[in-house]
Amino acid sequence: MTASLLAPERYPHLRGFAAGLPFDGVGVEFLPSLPTRRHGLSRLVLRPGLFDDQAVEFFAHGYCWLLGAALREATGWPYGLVERRCSDGWEWTHVGVITPGGRFLDVMGERDVDGVVAFLRLGYDLPTRIRAGGHADLREAMRMPADTAPDWWVSMLGTPLLLDVVRWFAATLLSRLPEPVRLEVA
Repeated sequence: MTASLLAPERYPHLRGFAAGLPFDGVGVEFLPSLPTRRHGLSRLVLRPGLFDDQAVEFFAHGYCWLLGAALREATGWPYGLVERRCSDGWEWTHVGVITPGGRFLDVMGERDVDGVVAFLRLGYDLPTRIRAGGHADLREAMRMPADTAPDWWVSMLGTPLLLDVVRWFAATLLSRLPEPVRLEVA
């Protein structure tokens, strides 16, 4: 249940960093290995659970796979792989998860799959699709080695604090889903 996902004691490193303040009241610095794709940011300050411009930049324009993996970890739901058709096949561009009701969930919230596809098709000016998949599908789309473990993303964050932050963002998104969907959370 999402109520237990939002229990601060589940995030001991974030709780210690916040020192009694609400999580969305503290800024945690992220220094991604590559700049974000929209604004080219190589330093971001995320306020856990606050979906501001910095969070959207990070989780929608370069590091969506972190949030997608945290959502999948919390729910067991399939990845929603956003792909666009290029001259040599389908190219992965974004990831979220697919809810039990067949909707797409990412940093922007829960949305209709067809609406997301239509919006992105206009933006890319290319055929676009979202397909549901497991770890092997994500691994293939992202061109990761065949022996990449399902929890590969955890080590990419570098510190337990950053891991807590990403997991808190996922829990916050899940807490905003309608009650029937929240009951489907593993």
